[in-house]
Amino acid sequence: MSNDLILCQREIRRLRCVVRTYEVQMRELERYLEQMAGNQELGEEARQTAREISEAWQRIQED
Repeated sequence: MSNDLILCQREIRRLRCVVRTYEVQMRELERYLEQMAGNQELGEEARQTAREISEAWQRIQED
């Protein structure tokens, strides 16, 4: 195998790892925002802010 091909394969593996890490973090963010939006111990303003952030994030994902 050529050196360029080996380097390309390594970079592809690295980028796949980056994408998987990003996806996991985004799922954690979504769960966290959902928990905050439903947490009755927080004030209404904090819950509303969590809902707004969650809705904005969903719109970003749809684009």
